Amino acid sequence: MWPTDVSGSSPPASRWSDRSLRSRVLAIVGIAALLVGGSIATWLSIRGGLPSTLPLYGAAHPGPAALWLWDGNTYTTRPVPAAGPSSNYADMAYDPMHSVIVLWDHGCTSLVMGFQGGCSAHVNRTWTWDGSAWTAHQTQSSPTVLGQGAMLFDGKLGQVVYVNGAGRAWAWDGSSWASLALPGGPSIPVPGSGSASSTFAVGYDEARAALVFVLATATWLWDGSAWKRVPGGIEAGEARADAHAVYDRVHRQLVYVGRDATWTWDGSRWQWHSQEGISAGTVAYDQASAHVLLVQEDSSACDETACQSTTWSWNSITWASVQVSSGPRLPVTRSGAFAMPMAFDEARGVMVLFASAT
Repeated sequence: MWPTDVSGSSPPASRWSDRSLRSRVLAIVGIAALLVGGSIATWLSIRGGLPSTLPLYGAAHPGPAALWLWDGNTYTTRPVPAAGPSSNYADMAYDPMHSVIVLWDHGCTSLVMGFQGGCSAHVNRTWTWDGSAWTAHQTQSSPTVLGQGAMLFDGKLGQVVYVNGAGRAWAWDGSSWASLALPGGPSIPVPGSGSASSTFAVGYDEARAALVFVLATATWLWDGSAWKRVPGGIEAGEARADAHAVYDRVHRQLVYVGRDATWTWDGSRWQWHSQEGISAGTVAYDQASAHVLLVQEDSSACDETACQSTTWSWNSITWASVQVSSGPRLPVTRSGAFAMPMAFDEARGVMVLFASAT
């Protein structure tokens, strides 16, 4: 049986409309205080877990990124006057025809932290670096981003070329981008399309004067007019989203740094090499030392003042750590970014590493 009401056992529940104005005001103030206090406590708890360099976590208008220069012996930072690229996603290559470094900035310029965070501002602009300042170029068209791309100088074409993760290519003539037709090339799954994943990287083989497209089962060479397919490629398990194939001029081979091994291409086949101690990094050919260099980021929990990168040198067989007094101190807020671009500035004789300010 349901319990019966007992008349007069307790006073009736108080309604909001029956409360006095003073009581309602005090209640509203109390609730507001609880909300503000909770917000401050949450912010403090989050802030306590961040490095001391708060601006790296996404100011509304971050400053230009840092440039680290390697002269073969030491690293130095180069002050960047006025405006410059600053997003977390960029590609660059040296353009010997114009004696500048070309950088296509196409990432996020403002990151918002939190459960509903993300990118609040994107950018799409091409810059050139002459050794002292960045110059912005307004272009009517730009390459299309699909996965991790690669930027390199095509010696036969005489232009800087960008190839995206789906194998489409664009050429830079010094002032604008134009789509580069590569008819009859390999079929490369579009990143994020749900297709079976495959190893893909691209490099320029100076000895063979050809673009080299690296897949898991075959290697394709584009000489500017026709494709050539060579059986054999990089094992699928060695695929890395930020991997590039860098040309080693001294040993006349392409170098690909995979997940667990380094692979070299001599024009006819790929050879496997151990890479103990290296998990990932930014790779480029250093003309000053005549070696392929790899800069590996600090993966420990550190802030900008404590992070120390490691520099490695390739001798065609193995990697060796380069002894430097202090490596580049790189931003640690790059979880949404791909590998930082690095290129040798032939006109100035230094390696240039671009570290995002976002």
